[in-house]
Amino acid sequence: MNDITPASLHARFPYMFPLEGEARRRAYTFFRGWLPALVQAREDIDARLGADKRGFHWTRMREKFGSPSFAYQMVGKARVAINIHRPTEVHRHECEPAQGHDPVALAINEIVLRLELRLRCRCIVCGAPAEINNDRGPWASLCPEHRADTFDEGHKDWKGSIWMSASDWGWPNKEEERK
Repeated sequence: MNDITPASLHARFPYMFPLEGEARRRAYTFFRGWLPALVQAREDIDARLGADKRGFHWTRMREKFGSPSFAYQMVGKARVAINIHRPTEVHRHECEPAQGHDPVALAINEIVLRLELRLRCRCIVCGAPAEINNDRGPWASLCPEHRADTFDEGHKDWKGSIWMSASDWGWPNKEEERK
């Protein structure tokens, strides 16, 4: 799955990523280690939506204190539960009863919640099993190889920092957007 990039995700699901320019850069951060799971989730969401996309789009796809931080919008009530992330645990908070809500919206809420749980246990650099820690400074989900003291200049994956090593900026027209 090395050919997965933000640009290929955008090409396959353009309705999911409507933001452009500076707004896009602030809202969407992609880590190479998380891209395969993101692709699967996008396919699951797209299949669940069917022909009626209900205005679904991502408003935030980032990381905060090592955990995924995702937000989306769509027509109809969808978020009946959220995950509250801490470095060592996740607590699911039920915001309101699910009865009476659109089954498709509930299914998408569940896909996103499960994706968040899955990604917090995956290395942002390579996708290997990981845990959230702050061994390298900031909180990040890193595997033993990428949190070790040897993950530094000279390592095959090193690109100047943990965040640069993990980030995939492969959006279309990325040079224009960075100006």
